[in-house]
Amino acid sequence: MSRRLLLVVLVASLLLALAAGAAWYALRSTPEKSLAAFCAALSQGDPRSAYRYLDSALQRQTPLLVFTGLLGKTQDCSYEALQVQGATATALLRLTSAGQRQTQQVSLSEEGGSWLLSKDEVLTALPRSLDAFCSTLGAGKAEAAYAQLTPLFQRHVSLGLFRLLVDGATSCSSQIEAVTPAQARALVVVRYQAEAQPEQSTALLVPATGSWLVDALSSLSTPTRSLLSFCKALQQGAYSTAYELLSLDFQTHFGGLRQFVNVVDPVVKSNGGIKSCTVGATQKKGDRFIVTGIITYANGKTETDHDELVLEADIWRLNALT
Repeated sequence: MSRRLLLVVLVASLLLALAAGAAWYALRSTPEKSLAAFCAALSQGDPRSAYRYLDSALQRQTPLLVFTGLLGKTQDCSYEALQVQGATATALLRLTSAGQRQTQQVSLSEEGGSWLLSKDEVLTALPRSLDAFCSTLGAGKAEAAYAQLTPLFQRHVSLGLFRLLVDGATSCSSQIEAVTPAQARALVVVRYQAEAQPEQSTALLVPATGSWLVDALSSLSTPTRSLLSFCKALQQGAYSTAYELLSLDFQTHFGGLRQFVNVVDPVVKSNGGIKSCTVGATQKKGDRFIVTGIITYANGKTETDHDELVLEADIWRLNALT
């Protein structure tokens, strides 16, 4: 009887162990299950649930706002080419949104006993691009920041003008405010060495190959900084850059760049060049500013102008010199 009872106990224990093992096997996390659940949540219009299948590091790189903006309207999601190597895996995601299909490679790894997406270059491209633009701008690397503008934006603002307008930047921070697959909006706050208050600007970004580029900035200058940049351009003999800082009406007044150079170049040279540029009082009149500009020439002569500036194409430009 004792042997029979022991045998029954052993068999029952074995059956329980097998049942527990089968349950664990059925419930355990796998790359296939995580990808299937991720895609199911996206296809069902539930990006918040899909976001939970990103590991903690990828979530820090990709805020929910960005994730939802990029993938929130996914109509169909599937995966293929899954390869598992130990504790890591890779796969291709096939995503369809607004009739457009795209493919992106993802990596997965185990975190807390669950397989989660750990790398997706498409999801992290926007935050990385914005951070790169802001960090180079805040570090005074104008050329590197300029390289992250779209070709269209660069056609409106030359590198020489951009370099003058952002000269003196000491820090930059950004915050993404809205995202769609075609465009993103972010608040960019830049501090300048000679300005007490930081400059806030709205940046529009558009996707490019493997990154996002800045397509517009609501404010790339202040009236004071534009006037100083104009004077510095004259000081450096960069007359085409100075001409860019004139409003279209004022450019018409001169009749073109050549005529502008014919007017200002003799004045600058006859005084031995420009030694320094400073600004004085600033007065707001409606949608315009009147700024006092003070030019000190190399021969000691000082010239004081009262300059009118207007906001045109997101840059404060000189509209009149008195």
